Amino acid sequence: MTVESLATLVENDAFARLLRILLAAPEGVKREFLTPGELALVEELIRRGVAHEGAGLVSVDPRYSADPAVVALLRDAADRCVSEVERLRIDHEELAGLLGFLRELYQALTGCRTIAELFRSTFRRVAGTVPFDVGCAVMLEQNLDMYVSKLPRHEELVSDRLVEAVRKALGAQVSASFASTDVIIRGDFSDLPEHDLSGDPIEHQVQAVLLLENRIAGALLLYRSGRPFSSQEQRILELLANQIAILLGNIRANEQIQNLADTDDLTGIWNKRAFRRQLPSEIERARTYGIALSLMLFDIDDFKGVNDRYGHMMGDVLLSELCGTVRETLRPPDLFARFGGDEFAVILPHTDLLGARSVAERMIKRVRELQIGGPDESAIRCTISIGIASLDGSDKGPSELLARADQRLYEAKRIGKDRFSL
Repeated sequence: MTVESLATLVENDAFARLLRILLAAPEGVKREFLTPGELALVEELIRRGVAHEGAGLVSVDPRYSADPAVVALLRDAADRCVSEVERLRIDHEELAGLLGFLRELYQALTGCRTIAELFRSTFRRVAGTVPFDVGCAVMLEQNLDMYVSKLPRHEELVSDRLVEAVRKALGAQVSASFASTDVIIRGDFSDLPEHDLSGDPIEHQVQAVLLLENRIAGALLLYRSGRPFSSQEQRILELLANQIAILLGNIRANEQIQNLADTDDLTGIWNKRAFRRQLPSEIERARTYGIALSLMLFDIDDFKGVNDRYGHMMGDVLLSELCGTVRETLRPPDLFARFGGDEFAVILPHTDLLGARSVAERMIKRVRELQIGGPDESAIRCTISIGIASLDGSDKGPSELLARADQRLYEAKRIGKDRFSL
């Protein structure tokens, strides 16, 4: 075999590794020390005259082992294989370390009970491995529900520019336009660990989709200044997204169970328990971010007369139909709850007194148009009275806001019903 032919042979890494083994033992290597795969290669080397076997030992034919040019060729091929093996070893160690990190992260996040808590904890922990300025998690619901974690120095970063960047990124992943889709900020946190990168905090981006039940349910996006994200960091985010999707599925399942406990059986809206849990959270969020918040309390005018005349079964039908009508006048983020009997409450986030007035006018009009049982005089009709209060500096907590809304409801009843008071 010529040197050129041998050079072609050792381009095959398996042959090159075997020749490295044989050259390291000039006296020869016992067959039992070779793997079945290596023994098959030995037969081919013997057939080509590159190796020979004697006294149970396999060795490189002296014609080759004594030729400096051939030895140099074989050693270069062997060194190449060593470099490749070393690279594979390093890749394996990096992958093992990454999987260990993801396993620890998954275990740490299994205690999260809400989606906001899950994303906040995820971004804080990942920032120690992949430095970034802003982390965004977006869930594709009726709106775009967005959860943002950022560095403390970027307190004012949640802006139209960031929202547009997120819309554009989603459009690249999902075959749909999000230009007119409302973005609802469900979580906004400024507690990421600081790093030494500086510049435009959304200059560079990396993203990965969140798949739930084989559909794209959202995305994770990281932004940072300074240097672009590496392929390894992209890989970390994609693997992380797979873990987060599993946890999201668990949280959704738990939320469904919780919703059963928080839902009114008759009307399908939230019950008093859910309302009393949510109102303090909405008040705290409104105060923290300086956004408006209004509360409406309303009941059905003369509902006792409906029960007395038509019976409690028809009264239940009226309650159910009324709630369906009222829900059509509200936005997805508004919380509509039944206090009990014919008393209801509506929390209106991002809504000042003027906005709440518009909602009340629309609600009263729609309820007046509601009729049950047909178009004739026997049809059941009803009206509602509403009390409205908006959060201000005088409210020390939920009880004060509730008291003011209840006082306005009493006033609407006193001055004639079928109206609102604010």
